[in-house]
Amino acid sequence: MVAGTIAAVVLAGATGFVGYALGAVVGLVVGLVVGGGAGAVFGWAVVTARPYDFSAGIGIFRYVVDLTWSLPNTLIGAVYLTGNLIGGNRVERHYSLHSGCVQLARGVFPRINGVSYLTTIGTVIAGVAPAVHAHEHGHVLQSRIFGPFYVPLVLLNYVLATLIPFWWLYHDHSRYPIRKFGAYFMDGVYPHVWNEAWCYRVYGPRR
Repeated sequence: MVAGTIAAVVLAGATGFVGYALGAVVGLVVGLVVGGGAGAVFGWAVVTARPYDFSAGIGIFRYVVDLTWSLPNTLIGAVYLTGNLIGGNRVERHYSLHSGCVQLARGVFPRINGVSYLTTIGTVIAGVAPAVHAHEHGHVLQSRIFGPFYVPLVLLNYVLATLIPFWWLYHDHSRYPIRKFGAYFMDGVYPHVWNEAWCYRVYGPRR
């Protein structure tokens, strides 16, 4: 209960501070409402799903990093978690327990060509597909390593990879031919941005 309360207060305080800096009293109120709501949901998940193992050093370390250096990612993930729960998704406690993240039962994207696409934002993973869980946990690790720089770096790489397809030179055109507009993004841009390429290299090739 204490860990969840602290998480909720930290997220609400952070958004309230940023809101006040950007928009004085009105910004403060908006920040507290957004951060307070998302923080309360994330705090509830921390208590009920127990993603952090507080009996082990790694669990405590993850918790501290998520509420300090990686706080922006945790906040975005909390908003993502809140939206998913409002939309009818649910927390998968079995896969969340001591995993260092909150796992949701359903993904936000349908299966494409028989492949399950899970989506990870901050410490929240949407979708259950054990074969790719290591890959998604890799993204959680990346967010903890790069902290506030993680999302900007990912977005910048997506823009560059879209406008300047440098990946075309080393892309596996035989297995993933780029013949349609959609394939340009799903088989071209997406797997070649740095965070995805990292996880594919470390946790196995594309299926």
